Amino acid sequence: MNLLFDTNILIYISRDKSEHKVLDFVNPKLRDVYVSYATIAEIESISFQSNWSRRKIKRLESFLEEVQIIEIDETLLKTYVNIDAFSQRKHKNFIEYSFQTPRNMGKNDLWIASTASLLNLTLITTDGDFDHLDSHFITLNKILPEQLQSIMTLK
Repeated sequence: MNLLFDTNILIYISRDKSEHKVLDFVNPKLRDVYVSYATIAEIESISFQSNWSRRKIKRLESFLEEVQIIEIDETLLKTYVNIDAFSQRKHKNFIEYSFQTPRNMGKNDLWIASTASLLNLTLITTDGDFDHLDSHFITLNKILPEQLQSIMTLK
């Protein structure tokens, strides 16, 4: 199954001075990599607000040149609506939920999850924002931040 990278993975890739350790770790089978336009918007905003160095921006740009960018458009809309309703425990096709209270997902995360779901991509992330969707709407591969940090410090 091909991969969709969450924004936090792109942050680690932009920090990776070896330029490939993080990418090799998160994609050891060299699957095709996709990135949602919502992720690009988030990472561009983070970069701008944090005043990233030119070198860090260049690492990110080089990575983005090698992946498939998925635009946000009407084809994702129905999936977005279903994931949002499920996350709020208001989906008419679900009676039981594995979580007790609604999960208020950020709008960008809803677009990212919709992209993974609709295109049947494994979502790679370091955070728990998508945990409740795993096996219902998406296939999730959660990597601990400590793993990526330790890889980046290896010589």
